[in-house]
Amino acid sequence: MVGWGFVYPPVWLLILGLALAVVPAALAGANFVDTAWRLAMKTPIITADIVIGIVLFMAVPGSRWRKLIFASLWLLNPAAWYESAVFGQFDAIAAAFLLGALILFERGHDRWAFGVAALAVLTKQHTLLPVLFMTAAVIRTMPWRRMAGNLVIFGSVIAIISLPFMITGAATEYVRAVLLPGQYPTYQYPILYSFSGSGALVTYLHDTFGWDNAGWLQINTPLLAATVAGGLAITWFKKITPLRAMLVGILLFIAIFYRINYQYLIIFIPLAILAASRTKYLSERVISLGLALVPAIWLWLFKVSFWFNLMSPVFPNVEPLFERIGWNHIGLPDHYYVILALSIMLLALAYVIYTFTRWRLPSESTSNIE
Repeated sequence: MVGWGFVYPPVWLLILGLALAVVPAALAGANFVDTAWRLAMKTPIITADIVIGIVLFMAVPGSRWRKLIFASLWLLNPAAWYESAVFGQFDAIAAAFLLGALILFERGHDRWAFGVAALAVLTKQHTLLPVLFMTAAVIRTMPWRRMAGNLVIFGSVIAIISLPFMITGAATEYVRAVLLPGQYPTYQYPILYSFSGSGALVTYLHDTFGWDNAGWLQINTPLLAATVAGGLAITWFKKITPLRAMLVGILLFIAIFYRINYQYLIIFIPLAILAASRTKYLSERVISLGLALVPAIWLWLFKVSFWFNLMSPVFPNVEPLFERIGWNHIGLPDHYYVILALSIMLLALAYVIYTFTRWRLPSESTSNIE
């Protein structure tokens, strides 16, 4: 798309290719998207949602009712429904791969875990951070030859899937597009779509007081790099568990990076739910559940029915339904969205800080790693 500043790794493109094979006559234009294509494109994402719910049910310790309650925090989460069934963003697929990698590792299948982790990175780039933190959490206890083999598997999966996109002579462009930020750090407009606490706050202060403060956003990337480096060292030194390490990795990205879109929040929600189900600390459970549930508040600050009337065929009958449940707001003052973005940022930082300073006891798990 002309002017679109985001480039995705190849897994989603391959999935879309399969969807196109199922619906070969799908039509699309400037103001028209065939209903069959919408269904074909969203089905893999909704399937990933269901897979995440099943994996959570299996991974949560305790009774079946306890498992069902925590799995329902994902399956009935309005944020997940919106992203997959309405917006059609594919972050749930990356989240499913990431959660699958964690569970595979916990159950002793580390070779498969690193292969699946590579698929997560090939779906959404920023999942590399939780994968790096998972690696830092386990590298101390895993024999170096075993770890080297796992890293070879990880790199090989990425190379094999990326190779067809690089041999066309666009290898440099491919690497640059996938690894570098899609847009130069600047004010985040419109603020209602900004879920970076720093990005939303800096933009709001600029609009309200006329401050020329965009320079603060330009330090986000080096600050994130420095924080990630320090976080990896602490994770290794303090023997943080893989689940907490993964959460720390993605939450540092959410808390610090200058541009956070709503769909990025989907990545950490299943991990936060799993952490809440396993922890022995009340504070960890409260913060984790906050991280899992607070993003859904945005749907009560946004006109969700907008998407059903954007392109034909339109579905105007959804407007009364969304009006009843409060999903039909637009034009609210910017400070509502700034407060929400800051709340998510503070919850993310709280989880990171508490992981490094307070939570020592390991989480309950179904791990059979020796």
